[in-house]
Amino acid sequence: MNASHAVFHITGQIVAAAGDKEIFPAILEVFNLTIAMVAFYFAIRVLPSISLDTRKRSWLFLSLAAITFGVAEIIGTLKELAEISVVGLYESTEAVFVVLLATGFFYLYTEEHREALRLRRQSTTDDLTSLYTHGFFQTYLLNKVRSLRTDGNNLTILFLDIDDFKQYNDKFGHQEGDYVLQKVAQTIQQEARGEDIASRYGGEEFTLILGCNFGTACRVAERLRSSVEDLCSTFSDPNIKRSITVSIGLATFGRDSVSGEKLVQIADARMYEAKKRGKNQVYSGDVDFKTVVAHTA
Repeated sequence: MNASHAVFHITGQIVAAAGDKEIFPAILEVFNLTIAMVAFYFAIRVLPSISLDTRKRSWLFLSLAAITFGVAEIIGTLKELAEISVVGLYESTEAVFVVLLATGFFYLYTEEHREALRLRRQSTTDDLTSLYTHGFFQTYLLNKVRSLRTDGNNLTILFLDIDDFKQYNDKFGHQEGDYVLQKVAQTIQQEARGEDIASRYGGEEFTLILGCNFGTACRVAERLRSSVEDLCSTFSDPNIKRSITVSIGLATFGRDSVSGEKLVQIADARMYEAKKRGKNQVYSGDVDFKTVVAHTA
């Protein structure tokens, strides 16, 4: 007997069991029972494909809820039309159905929320270094500068570039170069405070947005420069000295400019001036913008 024949057969039994009762309640019970059977059928089909993977946990509970719903409707039909005594069983089954359904939707919501967070993080985080991306840096800086014009808080941008990185890549290979980028990024994260925003600006360039004034930012920049030199210069073979240093330029909101784009230009220009002056240093003085190519695109 296929599913359609089963539905018609049960329909006939329910209508016959209704006897002299009104026909509408009997039809309603048939409708509910049909829905229950459909839910039961699809739940049985889905269950074998569900693993214990937490990402599929919601479907497990929703499938069990569908089965429980089907059982509850069968019990309810027997209770109402066939006058079979099922004291407390129908109510208990309904309660189980509600719990399973709520649990299924809870897991479904949390899984979708985690997936949304994962996709958001993926779109704002650099895969290699786990720092924020250039795009996120620009968006954050734009919004931050707008708020600074009204609340008057401090902001300083540090612009870092790994010295002679191309030569290092050519000498030791790109895999080792990637390792250097990761080590420098880790050092930046270690030196950054909780509210600071560290980003990979592009290639071997990094930025750090600090919520502090010019004097404090200069001390942070010098400490960061020293940490990179100390922590990133020796790698897998301690007998081979591989010198890793950074040149850092900085610009402070209000002191240097009230434009986010201009702050990046100034910090970038000062970083290049640090390189011209011998590298492995922090520079915060005057620069000639006519001789500096700023990387703000």
